[in-house]
Amino acid sequence: MQSSSKDSLATAQARYTEFLKRNKMFLTKERMALLEFIFLQKGHFSADEILFEMQRTGLKASRATLYRTLSQLVEANVLAESDFGHGHTHYEVELGTRPHMHLVPLDSDEVREVTSAKLEAAISELLKKEGFAVKRYNIQIFGNFTGKKDRRSTPI
Repeated sequence: MQSSSKDSLATAQARYTEFLKRNKMFLTKERMALLEFIFLQKGHFSADEILFEMQRTGLKASRATLYRTLSQLVEANVLAESDFGHGHTHYEVELGTRPHMHLVPLDSDEVREVTSAKLEAAISELLKKEGFAVKRYNIQIFGNFTGKKDRRSTPI
């Protein structure tokens, strides 16, 4: 694991530990093992994909424990969750990542992440104007790529 990955894992562990303490829950070996396993995932992943990888690698935890842990990690601001219209929730590690939008084509399973400094500024201004302290937000845009634009993920 690279140094920045170790630092990020330490941040995730600290956030999760604080969440558990605040909610009067115990930090168990199983929870930490799940956190470390989940943290190694790349990109977007579903609970079923994690469960399959756990079974493939021999990590033992029940489906209920996995789902509970995923939910807790979202509340602890370690994971972000999204619904791309595929019939299940997708997760991604969210530690210091720049806010981004998901472009979700209706004609494929590809999901692209894009960023926009202008949109971030507009959202920040709106929230300030409304006196609203944001905990997290998620922007998903459904449609299809027209072929007129370079399909690489680029800042707007």
